[in-house]
Amino acid sequence: MNGFLRSCLLVAALLGTDSAFAQKNTVRNWKDWQIDATGPNGEIVFENGSAYGKGGVLVKYREGQPDAAELTADKLKVTYKSSDVTAEGNVMLRREGRTWRAERIKYNFKTKRMKSVNFRGGNIKGLFKGGDFEGDFPANVYTARDITFTTDDHSNPDYYIKAKKVHIMPGDKIEFYGASVYAGKLPVAYMPYYKRSLQRHPWNIHLEPGYRSNWGTYLRSAWRWPGSNRFGGEMNLDYRTERGFAFGPDLKWNLEGWGSGDLESYYAFDDDPMNDSRGSPLSSERQWLSFNHKAKWDDLSLLSVFNYESDEYVRRDFFQNEYRENAQPQTFLELNQNWTDYNLSFLAQPRLNDHYGTLERLPDLKFTGLRQRIKDTPFYYEQESSIAYLRRKYANESSPWFGGMRIDTLHQFYLPQTYFGWLQFTPRIGGRWTRYGETDGSGANFNDQDRLLMNTGAELSAKASRFYPDASSKWLELDGLRHIIQPSLNYVFVPRPNKKPSDLPGYEYELATSRLLPIIYPDYNSIDQIDSQNALRISMRNRLQTRRNDQVEDFFDWNLYTDWRLNPLEGQHGFADIFSDLYIRPRSWITLGSEMRRDIDDDVWRVINNSITFEPQTHWSTRVGHFYYLEPGKTSKADRDSVVYTSLAYRFNEDWSFGTSHFYDAKRGQLSDHSYTLYHDFRSWTGYLNLRMMDGEGSSRIDDFQISLNFSLKARPRPPKHE
Repeated sequence: MNGFLRSCLLVAALLGTDSAFAQKNTVRNWKDWQIDATGPNGEIVFENGSAYGKGGVLVKYREGQPDAAELTADKLKVTYKSSDVTAEGNVMLRREGRTWRAERIKYNFKTKRMKSVNFRGGNIKGLFKGGDFEGDFPANVYTARDITFTTDDHSNPDYYIKAKKVHIMPGDKIEFYGASVYAGKLPVAYMPYYKRSLQRHPWNIHLEPGYRSNWGTYLRSAWRWPGSNRFGGEMNLDYRTERGFAFGPDLKWNLEGWGSGDLESYYAFDDDPMNDSRGSPLSSERQWLSFNHKAKWDDLSLLSVFNYESDEYVRRDFFQNEYRENAQPQTFLELNQNWTDYNLSFLAQPRLNDHYGTLERLPDLKFTGLRQRIKDTPFYYEQESSIAYLRRKYANESSPWFGGMRIDTLHQFYLPQTYFGWLQFTPRIGGRWTRYGETDGSGANFNDQDRLLMNTGAELSAKASRFYPDASSKWLELDGLRHIIQPSLNYVFVPRPNKKPSDLPGYEYELATSRLLPIIYPDYNSIDQIDSQNALRISMRNRLQTRRNDQVEDFFDWNLYTDWRLNPLEGQHGFADIFSDLYIRPRSWITLGSEMRRDIDDDVWRVINNSITFEPQTHWSTRVGHFYYLEPGKTSKADRDSVVYTSLAYRFNEDWSFGTSHFYDAKRGQLSDHSYTLYHDFRSWTGYLNLRMMDGEGSSRIDDFQISLNFSLKARPRPPKHE
């Protein structure tokens, strides 16, 4: 088995050259125009610079360009020189994200001026229908008479406005003259003049009544108030019979030249908070606050993230999905100034939540010189230098903190060379100096010290391909086939530095990950854990490409790689685990993905993550997968995590759809999380019924059962923000 896996790294492949793909075009066309019959009795006649069509006609103008347009009608006349069209019968015009329907229309494709009667238009944050209509696309102004306006997209809307005349300015506003507001067939208000902004978000209500084992009967609600392009938000008001009342305002802003961001907050008066991870009772007043802001001024960018939690379980208890995605959110402020070959960054990262262990950076200033050529020589140079005050703090003060200054600078030189036009060889050499100041705090006691080390190595890589123009398959959707092979060897040698990691304050830890860590600098960035190294990274990547939908895409992509440690450190084996990343797309709607990791010394699988996804772009999609993980150093299957997961989405018709997901814990032999959701379009509202069951393994709570109804106004439908 081990010999087979190692031999996979030496697989040979076909070599060759690239070629172009061909495409066919069977549409009858003028320059910038495509005109085709769509009906079984469709007929098109080209005569004296005009096209006459009947029996169902499709016109495409400048397809694929920013000013593209498309028109369909039962019959029409197009004049090539003037770009005028006169169309009758089931006319539909699509242009610039808008759709207009009418029984008769006169339109100019160049000037974008339109006249129509008995029209119906959409996608201007509402739907219109009425009698006479005139439109000027360049001026972005439309005038209509005897119109009906609604945000309900049914032919018989529940609510609407009828007006004698309107001026429509898409993206800005609508002005109604002589307007009556109707609820069903009942007029409820009359307005001689009414202006509706298309820039501000209208009022929106989201309601979720339901029952959950850990909450009791509950009602979650979100009330969004009208905002503007620069500012908006909503108020969350929730009540749970077993947990009490909770609320929190959410804000969003866009300050144009000063950036954009959001603020999310939640304040719960919890009647049953239970205990933290140490067994201590949690406060009944629980808070969560999240602030994000980003801005960019030319080559200067800012990112500010602020996360505060009153306790370690507040998000788990009230926003479980967000907790699963990020169990320990960080707080930091980062500034980046970019130049062509350089970058200067400032990072301040304090700890706001005492229940998390954190490496504080107060601050960390880094200057990076990107790899660049040294004048007219064949040599390239890169560097990375930083100065920081670091402080290691432990969760809940379980150990005393320690901190200190650290100055680090790395300089490397490269000599890239190409042989035979396809073989790249890049030797490198570099040096690093790190200065550690005397530590503060009682958690460690180190004096001032310096660490010196050098590193060298070389990368050898190649890329070759062969094209098979006759390779085709309707079943596999193959139109030509290109095979690309990319073998790579990357050797790294780092002599033992004058200071071992155990001799230094260990501010940074080596990242715990299921992937193979980088072996070259500065990609490997656990500065305090750097030690001697004598290793060769071996990789082999094979790709198969074909043409689908007028684009080249990867049909098959397999990367196989490992490290050969010529001088293993304590606790290391001669060979690292073998990693395999595989992607296969046998058809445009079928995707297979695989990430695997094999420990060849202990002869066990460390990671298996395989999945297959079906997305036929019709009324259904589904995914099935399996995730397996065995922590390094352990060999017993009793220590494994093994989860089988599935999801299915099915659309019955325009009004009804269904979705479900399952997570099966193969180790314990039971479903750990499964949910079922039924969606329905209620005309003016959208809603869904959700049923979810989760086991309480690993928490102090009981197994959880949840059933809920969700409703949103259709003008702004949305799921619960934290669902």
